[in-house]
Amino acid sequence: MERARRGQSSSGGGHVDLSEIHSRLFDHRPIIQAEIRYFIKEFEEKRGFREQRGLAGVNSLIIKLNDQVLPQTHESMSSNIPSVLVKLEAAKQITNRIQQREQEEDQNDRLQANRERRKAEWEAFVIEQRRKSAEVDEEHVKAVEWLKEQYVRMEKDLAKFRTF
Repeated sequence: MERARRGQSSSGGGHVDLSEIHSRLFDHRPIIQAEIRYFIKEFEEKRGFREQRGLAGVNSLIIKLNDQVLPQTHESMSSNIPSVLVKLEAAKQITNRIQQREQEEDQNDRLQANRERRKAEWEAFVIEQRRKSAEVDEEHVKAVEWLKEQYVRMEKDLAKFRTF
């Protein structure tokens, strides 16, 4: 009757019984799941104790730091900061002087380079002016010679007319 309620025939019932037997013999999931739950429970308990000890150690360290180290550090900093600030100001002034010297040297280098460039330009200008002056002098000498020759010719022509 029980088989009839399940809606199984008498021939199919043997198959269901075999599958139940097979699952009981070879399906270990329920056992494995129970072992996994037990392992997780044990792990969490041991871990919890370990973490609790670690947190207690950290807490005692923080209390020690707050009570002893922090006041000592604060006192040390309060007494040393003014001297450190004085030294930093001195270092700042030294670096400013070094930077100013470097800037002056750079400016002097630029000025020197500009002076040399202008000197070279001036020398080139003077040479060009001398060349042009020599050309003008040469043209002047040629013009004076031509004029002398012209006056000599004119005097000859005048001399011809005076003799008549």
